[in-house]
Amino acid sequence: VSRRAAGMGGALHIMQSGGGTITFAAARETPIHLVESGPVGGVVGAAALAAELDLGDVITLDIGGTTAKSSLIKGGEVAVTTDYRLEWTPRYAGYPVKVPVVDIVEIGAGGGSIAWLDDTGRLHVGPESAGADPGPAAYGRGGTRPTVTDANLITGRLDPEAFLGGRMRLDLEAARRAYQPLAAHYGIDVDAAALGVLRVADAVMMNALTLVSVQRGYDPRDFSLVVMGGGGPLHGPALARELGIRRVVVPRAPGHFSAWGMLTSDLRRDLVQTFVTDLDHAAAGDLEARFTAMETELIGAFAAEGLERAAVTCVRAADLRYRGQEHTVRVPVPGRLDGPADVEAVIGRFHEAHQRQYTFRLDSGVEAVNLHVTAVVRQPRPARAPLDRVPGEAGANRALVGRRAVLFGAGQRLEVPVYDRGRLPAAAEVRGPAVIAEEASTTLLHPGMAMVVDDFGNLHIDTGAGRGVER
Repeated sequence: VSRRAAGMGGALHIMQSGGGTITFAAARETPIHLVESGPVGGVVGAAALAAELDLGDVITLDIGGTTAKSSLIKGGEVAVTTDYRLEWTPRYAGYPVKVPVVDIVEIGAGGGSIAWLDDTGRLHVGPESAGADPGPAAYGRGGTRPTVTDANLITGRLDPEAFLGGRMRLDLEAARRAYQPLAAHYGIDVDAAALGVLRVADAVMMNALTLVSVQRGYDPRDFSLVVMGGGGPLHGPALARELGIRRVVVPRAPGHFSAWGMLTSDLRRDLVQTFVTDLDHAAAGDLEARFTAMETELIGAFAAEGLERAAVTCVRAADLRYRGQEHTVRVPVPGRLDGPADVEAVIGRFHEAHQRQYTFRLDSGVEAVNLHVTAVVRQPRPARAPLDRVPGEAGANRALVGRRAVLFGAGQRLEVPVYDRGRLPAAAEVRGPAVIAEEASTTLLHPGMAMVVDDFGNLHIDTGAGRGVER
């Protein structure tokens, strides 16, 4: 069926790795710009959501079946790098991709990640995944190895009767059988083994959050956390509290949030030009001429697609380093370089950025390595209708569908209320412990947490961080 026969009109655009969309014709010319474009949609969507809800600076956490991905959005700007590496791991350098890619840290821990013992008997979670076929043991498709999803089922965090809105029944007994060897190895029961695997998985996922924040000179306590993917709302609130993050936001349909994020993105083209020069003595006119030529090229590319010059906004940046260094730091460049004072201002921004990221600054000269220009054409955002308002506990009671025993810690299995997210009105309030279930995800509120629904159905969770609440 053609898209027009299906009632889909308008132009076709495709997501690219740098954070915007381009036409199919442009994508065919440079397909390398599509690498990691799927997860990028979630980061772009989080930036749009943060602006809409006035969240300030945010960290994103996207947990799917095989990985946990995280990115940092500072000042409303999605971080873009030209140092992305395919198949990077802490032990393998990967393959460099020198095109603009949204800066996403990816860790091999997700719902399908397998728990296993190495030759010394040490427990690991991931990076190997059961995938979708056969999938976790609980899927009943032949999987026999213990996964994170199986652990979430055993501990009561997932409902075997309500997975995918009840269209897929999970096999609790199969999950418990898969965990029996781990339990026997450690001389504990299956519940304790599943809880232990969740703690290891959380530690692995935590690494993604610290890599984009603490290790880059940012205090995560200064950020809100936006969680997405099927597993983000399940694991994210506890991870946030452990990092001292007070607010977690669960958007509508978190399992499909990357798709919504793509609808919020703008048309975008990036151009990078290597220009190694001593910035301390660089002529502002020479730099301005290079930036102007790059902007002219990008504007011409949009003009060839029928877009007027007035619709295009260009943003400049440069990769800078101290003379003799290998690593660079990207800093913004003003829209016009009129003289030495403008160049000095760029150098000053570099010193500040280097101090924040690497905790020191030098008195040596500063070199430019790469010049960047991003051209953007703004696109309309998808409209959303507000929900009916029923404030407080009365609103929550409209969505109460039952109670379930959930294991939060050793010997801490609590009977908690379960809410259907689709029935929650705006201003409804829920106090943890509680479970908020929906078709493609589950949100878990630990004891001491509280949640309120905003006018458009996003969940705002107060994790209780900083109040001394036990996890």
